[in-house]
Amino acid sequence: MLGPLTLAGLSTVLLAACAVATPAERNAEADRIASRATLAPLLIETTVFDLHARLRAMGNVPRLTVYIEGDGFAWRRRNEPSTDPTPLDPVALRLAAADDADAVAYLARPCQFTGGEKARNCENALWTSARYSEETLAAMDAAIGALKERAGASKIALVGYSGGGTVATLLAIRRDDIVWLKTVAAPLDTDAFTAHHNVSPLSDSLNPADIAAALANLPQIHYAGSADKVVPASINRDVVARLDVGGCAMLQIVPGPTHDRGWAEIWPELVRTTPACR
Repeated sequence: MLGPLTLAGLSTVLLAACAVATPAERNAEADRIASRATLAPLLIETTVFDLHARLRAMGNVPRLTVYIEGDGFAWRRRNEPSTDPTPLDPVALRLAAADDADAVAYLARPCQFTGGEKARNCENALWTSARYSEETLAAMDAAIGALKERAGASKIALVGYSGGGTVATLLAIRRDDIVWLKTVAAPLDTDAFTAHHNVSPLSDSLNPADIAAALANLPQIHYAGSADKVVPASINRDVVARLDVGGCAMLQIVPGPTHDRGWAEIWPELVRTTPACR
């Protein structure tokens, strides 16, 4: 097996020899994307982490759609974690910005946009081996509750990009207010993902595939890009089949997108589809 190169490492290791945007530059780009979509910034303090969020809510609404960011800039080199996982390109934020619904929220992962290793209780395990840990999920769960209360919503829809889709799936299992789930380029079976790439297992993380049966009755669509070589559709076929025992889950292969390119451009079309059980 290779060293601890995993999801974000596969897409960022080639950047090692290139100039990488500073965290301040990444924050500025996120501000630019969010401001054009009237997504106001929030800092949500949970028991363990301070989580960066964005929210647009036009008064009390029945449903809030929460977009969860991917793993971000997790690895600077093959065996060198980054000191700040703030994404170089916040794809989930771009998706949220392309959603013109009355109530939309964006939720970054622990230590993104808040200072990386300098942020409260942050260490690089949180964006490497423990990126889907119980500690992370508990904080994200609490943050979604806070966003729901602020928006005055009674129900939540979840959209997760890449590793954010893994998190969204795990959160959907533990919450009873989720009306539907969408994932975009997400590894739903982390063991199959690491085996496919011959990299170290995510030893300190939970795997949605282990508890897939719990989501059998939740309407869900899992999008895979036809040109995605990081999370190819084949990785998720078996787990989506298990999720679909109730006729509620679909794996949809979208022509064109790679892992991190092409999704924002087609999202205004995909956002119109609401997951439903057959």
